[in-house]
Amino acid sequence: MQNLTNITNRLILLILLLCFISLPTFSQDEHTVLLYTFESIVDDVVKDQSGNGNDGILMGAKWGDGKFRRGLDFGGDDDQDYVEIADHESLDLVEAVSVEMWLFLRAESSSGGTGVTKGSTYKVGPRNNLKAELRVTRANGGAAVLSNVDLPIAKWVHIAGTYDVKSGVGKIYIDGELDNEKDIGGEIASNDNVLWLGRGANPYLDGMLDEVRISNIVRTQEEIQELMELGIEKVSSVTPRDKLATTWANLKWRDMK
Repeated sequence: MQNLTNITNRLILLILLLCFISLPTFSQDEHTVLLYTFESIVDDVVKDQSGNGNDGILMGAKWGDGKFRRGLDFGGDDDQDYVEIADHESLDLVEAVSVEMWLFLRAESSSGGTGVTKGSTYKVGPRNNLKAELRVTRANGGAAVLSNVDLPIAKWVHIAGTYDVKSGVGKIYIDGELDNEKDIGGEIASNDNVLWLGRGANPYLDGMLDEVRISNIVRTQEEIQELMELGIEKVSSVTPRDKLATTWANLKWRDMK
């Protein structure tokens, strides 16, 4: 009976090993095109942790308190602070996009798009009516999905927007929960515009940002919630090897009983 148990446990381990070999780390996998924790800023350069080299240049934005340790602080329309990221092919998303961030508003935005904005292609952020917005530009014009709930003032809130060309559906998540979805339809238009954090064409964010991730796939609610709850650094530190080691230890302990 003991031998049968050992054989069963080893078969389970083999199955888990085959699964974990192909299991990505959600925060920093092949589909992550930009990843900022804002913990590393050198000479006014925000380091991208996605491996794509999409570093950002601070244009007045300053280090401040984040949801997880440090974040970036933006002074609104008066200071006109933002971060600028040069165009890169990894940011030219035409089939799917997911944008996630922690947001702290000190005041209502004067217009839309003061979170993450790649002009005339896609953006996710707060609007002037305290709604979160996902907007994508297609060949036949722009389309938007707005949150049903109002974003809070002076409180951290997690927002995420996703759009998939195949399904045509755009979604808005607030604090990890699906808040609204809408059939948009159409391929996302690409261009050579820079990407901004903390500003749109005219408005500027009065508040703070932390933990920004842009992906070239539609992130699931489970992935969005995991990153929101644990943070980029903790999720990145839990590798498939770590999970496998824990599983192996549990199985070995069962063998010894």
